[in-house]
Amino acid sequence: MLAASHLLDPATSLLVLRRLAQWRKLVRAKTLLSALSARSAVPVPFLYSLVLQCLVPLGPIRDIELVWSEVVKDPPHKPFNASDFVVHLARRSANAAEIEGVFRRVSSTRSGLTPRAYSALIGALCKGENPNPVLGRHVLREMEEKGFEADELTYIALFRSFCRIGNPLEADSILRILVERKKYKADVLIYGDFLYGLCKSGKLREARKLFDKMSKKDRSFTANTEVVPVLKPGRRVIFQLGSPHPVSEKMAFEAYFRALCGTGRVEEAERLLKDRVMQNTVPDVCVYASFVEALFDAGRVEDAMNFFEAHKNKRGIDGKGIAVALIMGLCNVGRAGEGLQLLYEIVDGRFFPTARVWNRIVERFCEEGRVHDAQNLFDELRRGKCGDFARPDSSTYELMIFGLLNKGDTTAAIALLDEMTKKKIRADVRLYSAIVRRLYEDGAIEESNKYLNRMIENGILASYSAWEGLVDSMMRSR
Repeated sequence: MLAASHLLDPATSLLVLRRLAQWRKLVRAKTLLSALSARSAVPVPFLYSLVLQCLVPLGPIRDIELVWSEVVKDPPHKPFNASDFVVHLARRSANAAEIEGVFRRVSSTRSGLTPRAYSALIGALCKGENPNPVLGRHVLREMEEKGFEADELTYIALFRSFCRIGNPLEADSILRILVERKKYKADVLIYGDFLYGLCKSGKLREARKLFDKMSKKDRSFTANTEVVPVLKPGRRVIFQLGSPHPVSEKMAFEAYFRALCGTGRVEEAERLLKDRVMQNTVPDVCVYASFVEALFDAGRVEDAMNFFEAHKNKRGIDGKGIAVALIMGLCNVGRAGEGLQLLYEIVDGRFFPTARVWNRIVERFCEEGRVHDAQNLFDELRRGKCGDFARPDSSTYELMIFGLLNKGDTTAAIALLDEMTKKKIRADVRLYSAIVRRLYEDGAIEESNKYLNRMIENGILASYSAWEGLVDSMMRSR
């Protein structure tokens, strides 16, 4: 088989390669890997992951680099190393455990990364639904121990991530570094993030104090406009900063109000909004939309409906913008049909909601088993009947394909995936994995292998570890 390795497709080659590595037949495994490299059958980052995660899964980085140089004797592009792979993984993989594992592997062997790789790693750890800024801070310390200094965006990513998980203490420490080392000037986004962190952690009195400072009720906000103030220990950095960028009272209100709504503090937000209205001030639509979303999150559906009815026709208020928030909320509580009816009512020659709103209705129809209704709406979007700004995007296709798969219509799902390829609309790894797994479960092994090869060759699978996880789950399903 190795003598005819040029006849093996990438998916089959990986199965053979995994078994050879498990049997410790490394010479033969390297032969097969060299054949894959010579044919340019798989992207370079994936090829590197085969060495890192398959051939030398426990060895130090220097052993990986040695094997890599043996396998890829004539690299088609510039040299590729562990730092390049970390950057690739941080950008392409959504698997936080894999990203963390690669970092700990590199770190434990005392092999340093480049500044670019460290920054990419911190950014990856700070984003997503379950960010891990604590590990990101650990990576930052190692980066500094290596003599590298992170850029401003890296610090801001950490700061915002700590705010997002409700840890203002760590966020404050990052902000101190920003101010002392980077001469960073606070703006309304920094204040807004910190307000959210304070509200998330339940420090509402402190959040109100910061809002008063931003609203210029605390005169120290305008008095202290030094670029780098002398920071006092034991006091929040945010309260020691001025802002050379103008922060209007309106901007301060919106930041504080949205922080309250985003963290479920509906009663506090409601009182703040009433006070604002009593001052004969009309907030922007984002304020009203945030309040509607907060009401739905709190389970106060009828209150949200009544709020919309009371404000949709008021002078100076964008009722259609509030309607969009109401539609999204109705979908979240299983009333997508009402949401679609309202959406049709507000669409006219001047107002066309973006695809995000239509996508949510398609998604909800599919979740409720109303795949036929979802298909009808999807077809209207494809034909442009919902406006130029509501054309199907990659998310629309993916939602529809998942709905068809759940219905058991694999043929129609694959037809849509092929349509995405023809239109050069990129499908993500989750969608391809669902198609490959379903074909395999249905016994269509050749078709399943076809799409698995496409995932490898087009770089949809970020690494060998991702491929192994998919293949193992397929085999367990049978």
